[in-house]
Amino acid sequence: MSSVFISGSIAIKSIPRSVEESINKIIDQNIQVLVGDADGIDTMVQNYCKRCNYSNVTVYSIYSTPRYMAGKFDSKFILPKTDSKKERELQKEKDAAMTLDSDYSFVVWDGKSKGSYNNILRAIENNKKVKIYLNTENDFLESSKITSSEIEFIYRSNNGYTAAEVIEYLKSEGEDYFQQTRAFNKCLLENNIIKKEDGIYLPMPDYSDLFMIEKYRGKVSGIKFKNEFINWVETWVKKIKPPEEQSLF
Repeated sequence: MSSVFISGSIAIKSIPRSVEESINKIIDQNIQVLVGDADGIDTMVQNYCKRCNYSNVTVYSIYSTPRYMAGKFDSKFILPKTDSKKERELQKEKDAAMTLDSDYSFVVWDGKSKGSYNNILRAIENNKKVKIYLNTENDFLESSKITSSEIEFIYRSNNGYTAAEVIEYLKSEGEDYFQQTRAFNKCLLENNIIKKEDGIYLPMPDYSDLFMIEKYRGKVSGIKFKNEFINWVETWVKKIKPPEEQSLF
């Protein structure tokens, strides 16, 4: 392995000692480090390499001059192909380039960051070797668990599903009973799965284990659906829909 793409969640504020030890092994083998120019893990990895006097580092950026460059590293400009004006969409192309240019991916993940989640899935899809430090567990994820389904489970355990994502999931499983989130929420209300208070959806007590309570600035703002809901909803839909009606709503 001659190059490694190191990435991670912006919410992580320091490099765990175990991750530093892994980077030391990378340095000892003179493996090229590919890293971005964002705050968080990108910046910390650059700073760590500089402290170790390690220069076999290439900083990728969608700007002609990287936003952050800690040392005398090489840089690579990635010209986004998308017409999107959203920063996140543009940065995805930079991350995709690093995945494809590297031999393996090393991700320091909080289990919640969508950017890191996408980096992991992309690496798996492209048959890259992947190493994951799961910050919530303070440990590396076992290699046998680095699969698309397991990564999806971890991500959803922390983020849940929106109503639209539940409907999309049901469609992928051949259940097209619901076409719109409004109809889906209405059906949940009519079957006493959820309730509506002051314009906010909340779970009924008997079903509270299936939902996440969302908060904004300390106030309850709504719900998301847990992995447990996904396991439950397919059976529930089969029970409530008339056999002759595949697409009632």
